[in-house]
Amino acid sequence: EDQLQMEETDEAFLSSLGVNEEQPEIKKKTFDEEIVLPNIEGSSELELADKSEQVFGDFDLPSSAIDSETKKDFSQFEKTIEVNPEPVREEIKQPEKINPEIQIDEVMNTDELQMIIKAAELVNSNIRVDEVLKNIINVATDLTGADRGTLYLVDKEKKELWSLITMGDEMREIRLKIGEGLAGFVAKSGETVNIKDVQKDSRFRSDIDRASGYTTKNMICFPIKNNKGEIIGVLQLLNNSRGEFNKRDEEFLNALSIHSAIALQNAELVEKLLQTERVHSLGKMANFLIQDIKKPILVSKRYAEHLRSKQLPPETAQIIDMLLEQLGQVADLVQTTSSYSEGKNILRTINVSLNNTLADYSSRMEQNVESHNCKIVTETDKDVTVKIDLKEFFQCYAHIIKNACEAMPDGGTIHISTKREDKKVKIYFKDAGLGIPEGFKEKIFEPFMTHGKKEGTGLGLSITKKVVEAHNGTIDVESSIGNGATFIITLPISSTL
Repeated sequence: EDQLQMEETDEAFLSSLGVNEEQPEIKKKTFDEEIVLPNIEGSSELELADKSEQVFGDFDLPSSAIDSETKKDFSQFEKTIEVNPEPVREEIKQPEKINPEIQIDEVMNTDELQMIIKAAELVNSNIRVDEVLKNIINVATDLTGADRGTLYLVDKEKKELWSLITMGDEMREIRLKIGEGLAGFVAKSGETVNIKDVQKDSRFRSDIDRASGYTTKNMICFPIKNNKGEIIGVLQLLNNSRGEFNKRDEEFLNALSIHSAIALQNAELVEKLLQTERVHSLGKMANFLIQDIKKPILVSKRYAEHLRSKQLPPETAQIIDMLLEQLGQVADLVQTTSSYSEGKNILRTINVSLNNTLADYSSRMEQNVESHNCKIVTETDKDVTVKIDLKEFFQCYAHIIKNACEAMPDGGTIHISTKREDKKVKIYFKDAGLGIPEGFKEKIFEPFMTHGKKEGTGLGLSITKKVVEAHNGTIDVESSIGNGATFIITLPISSTL
């Protein structure tokens, strides 16, 4: 009798909606009928996999979507696709209140679920950090209908956010302090920020709009956290096509952020492994150089020294002196490269006058610099004593000067200056070359990195950084396209003179 009453009620309800009961039955389950989430409390990973297959059935959920997830991550993923049919059933009881838009917001349909799955696959489809960044931004803008997006990564050492953005025809690096701007606020607080009108928000960085020529109307910023709960990035999306970002967009980003964090961590790990492999290869190459090149260099040096001991015309003696100096530099370079590759930087430091040392280095590099139609101009502050390894530090000087000459193919002036700051001294090397692109500047001290060079291995500046740091110093670079570059070495002062 109860079943009969329910059927009669259903017929009356269908009639009130204008549905002809004689219409052919459409044998298609609704989404909330197809997906019934099981209770996964206390389930093993294998049981989770079986239950997920029961849930998704023919939706073809890739095993990678669950195999790599821990129980906690799977629970989080479950929440992002949670189906709550009660509000929909409540609306069916009151037909006059049915609103299709509300139904879409309250129940994730199959298309949306498949979008999440495909997004996760795409984000994890590459192991290069730069490609992973692009994939995350592309997927996020597609999922939410944003016009454009930026993914900021956290620089723990400098306590900053950094990213690359397009300004005109070139890519430029942008950096924000943690807590600065809306993205910086999210990086500090860990909260999602969804702003309908950013122009009215005091945290918004309007200067970036002015520099890029873009007008930001609405924005959503979402934190990306690793498995330890640490914020490793902030995803910022601009100008939703609907006029604003909604709660569904936040749910999409929540689901995407889990896979984004895993993809970023994997890409960074692979990059570190590749870097280790490069250095290992460098070590093998250095051993070859030491064993097979050092011997003929030493033999050549001995013969040159023998000739120099004879009574020779002044011009010939000068040439031999130059030859001996160059052979000595090559031997030192090979030894420095070998030490760097093996991580054995053994310094033989002594206290020296900085100004006198720079003058000596300049004199030794003079002919090499003149061969590039360049010259060195040195302006030093009051002299100080620094504790350095003269041979090793000369390699730093030589690498920077050679890079400056290569950056000025038509010739030019290299300005060297010093400046005392408390208990430290800064040495500036400024050229008038082509400059360094923003995207390359952060990588310039990495091994095998070259830009706009016809010759060289890309090891010079990497070795320079290692040697400077071994002296308890630092090296930085300031540059922009068309305005040359300035390398800054900072060393501790032993005493003033």
